Amino acid sequence: MKLSLEQIKQITVGALRVVEEADGIHFYKCTQKQIDVWYKEREDLGKRASVATGVRLDFHTSSQRLAFRATSGKKYELYINGLLRKQYNANETSEISADLCDPLGNPLAEKRVTLYLPAHDDCAALGWLELDDGATLMPHQFDRKMLFIGDSITQGWEAEHDSLSYAQRVSRFFNADSVIQGIGGAYYLPESFDRLAYDPEVVLVAYGTNDFDRYKTQEEFRAQITAHLGLLAKEYADKLIFVISPIWRGKRDGKKMGSFQDCRQIVIDAANYYGLIHIDGLKLVPPAPAFFAEDLLHPNDNGFSLYAENLIAELLKYIKIS
Repeated sequence: MKLSLEQIKQITVGALRVVEEADGIHFYKCTQKQIDVWYKEREDLGKRASVATGVRLDFHTSSQRLAFRATSGKKYELYINGLLRKQYNANETSEISADLCDPLGNPLAEKRVTLYLPAHDDCAALGWLELDDGATLMPHQFDRKMLFIGDSITQGWEAEHDSLSYAQRVSRFFNADSVIQGIGGAYYLPESFDRLAYDPEVVLVAYGTNDFDRYKTQEEFRAQITAHLGLLAKEYADKLIFVISPIWRGKRDGKKMGSFQDCRQIVIDAANYYGLIHIDGLKLVPPAPAFFAEDLLHPNDNGFSLYAENLIAELLKYIKIS
């Protein structure tokens, strides 16, 4: 049976909007206002704000098979009962079929199925999604809601598997319905704030490393971050808000606004000013090339693993789990 648009909406996680367009069903992590603001800044930022980072279909079913048509996008990743089973490249085939079995090929009765959509520059679109006729379909139930706001590191750049970014790993650990507004190249920008039709209990903000590249003076940066965090602090005043200062990076010299440590301190000071919870990025990923891509800016899969592990340890000081 092919699922209807409404059925697909019911099992979609991480999208603020699900829209049927000429080439298929599109999924958006940002509001149209946010997308427009980032396009005004730079076209590439607008494109990255438009993609389906963090969006997944998450449901329980008795179906023995899943099939879907990907009209655009790469790196669709399938999990069965919480275990990554396969990554599909839609450039190789746009019609994909998978047996929903255990790792040895044995059939399963009821199982949880999670299909992660591509996180990066290709705007993912589904033409259709199909399960066995008469199969059960039930959306997965989550324990909490989390909102991630950040740059390419939050978007998961350089992760071999999009579902292994730190934000996705943290979401799975806390069984969280999460929206991941990671935008490669992004920075603190008050104009990008928008009130969402989404009510998270936990908000994590992780900008800074692109701000270090952006401003001529520390005063410029201080004004931008103070304004942006002020909007978030007001909107989510009754929520847990975490501000992650920039993680280690290889290139830290020669910036007009000062040292990388100066940049980090501005982030820390702004978080403290509003009484937000600061998490020290230097304690998340080891300062060693082995845990980073060649650019020494983005963690690789091992780096993201440690980022998530250490971030979870910090979050558990404030978030209770059953």
